[in-house]
Amino acid sequence: MQANYEIEDVLKKVLNQHSLTKSFTSIWNTYQNNIGSKGRKKGLAAIAIIALAAFLVMGAGILRKTDNTNYPFINDPQVIGKWQAVDFVQKIGDFDPDKKPANEKLYLTALAFIKDGKMLSATENGGLTYTSFTWTKSKVLNKQEKTASTYMIKEINGSTYMFFAWKSGDYIFRDMSPSYYVLKKVDNQDYANYQVGQIGQDNIDYPFVDDKQVKGKWESVDFVADTNEFRPGVKSCLEDLFLTGLTFYDNGKIDFASTSGKYSGDFLTWTKGMIINKKFQTASKYQIKVINGDTYLFYEWKTDDYVYRGIAPGYYVLKKVDK
Repeated sequence: MQANYEIEDVLKKVLNQHSLTKSFTSIWNTYQNNIGSKGRKKGLAAIAIIALAAFLVMGAGILRKTDNTNYPFINDPQVIGKWQAVDFVQKIGDFDPDKKPANEKLYLTALAFIKDGKMLSATENGGLTYTSFTWTKSKVLNKQEKTASTYMIKEINGSTYMFFAWKSGDYIFRDMSPSYYVLKKVDNQDYANYQVGQIGQDNIDYPFVDDKQVKGKWESVDFVADTNEFRPGVKSCLEDLFLTGLTFYDNGKIDFASTSGKYSGDFLTWTKGMIINKKFQTASKYQIKVINGDTYLFYEWKTDDYVYRGIAPGYYVLKKVDK
């Protein structure tokens, strides 16, 4: 039974990060990396639980729960400022400010509410940085994950606390009621001009080297956490792909197509084996593979998670559409 609890704990962590780029293989590997050799002998029970979780993740397009996030902005002066996470509770009534929280590291460590609905957040990986969260009075919205989480502010023993409904994988995929982060008010400052520190900075000073193989048009077919996870004809990422295509031209020019439009310019260039983003100072490697007669490009996707949180990038997989 203990092995099952270990497996369940790993799966909760995967689902709570609500990553739709996790394949069955990567979930299984996560489990294998978190148990010893004795635990592996209980593999039959493990496979049953892993298979169920994989079904939930792979079926997320059908089972996924979404909220209405189309709310107008309504100001709430009392929420402006920084809030530090102090506890995580199942119900609001469970919080006791005089009780020492359980010795468990909190994933969310801070939120900063800025005027006009903007926000910053901090996780266990670092300081305040950009986030997909926005806010309006009594709600924190995540249009990317399609969640609308309530927040409630209470004065307790002379301190100001916020109870923030945490709509993780339990809510999104399993239709469970959200638990609550408890955050304590730290200050009333406006963080509109806060300078976010950049962690992931690459050397981008590379000369142009031609690569005839990469020139032409490529269309996105998948997004994977690791290049070995890609299987032609099987899309592991159930979300819409933000990057829809790339077109490589002579002399390092490149066109970038996404769900929000097409872009080109000097800020994005390429040289053999690498795509350079001068705006964020990143150099993303690309790798070309021929699989079953088709040519694919694996492109390191260095987003805010890499730039501001130091998290390893995943990979867009693009298929060559002109020879």
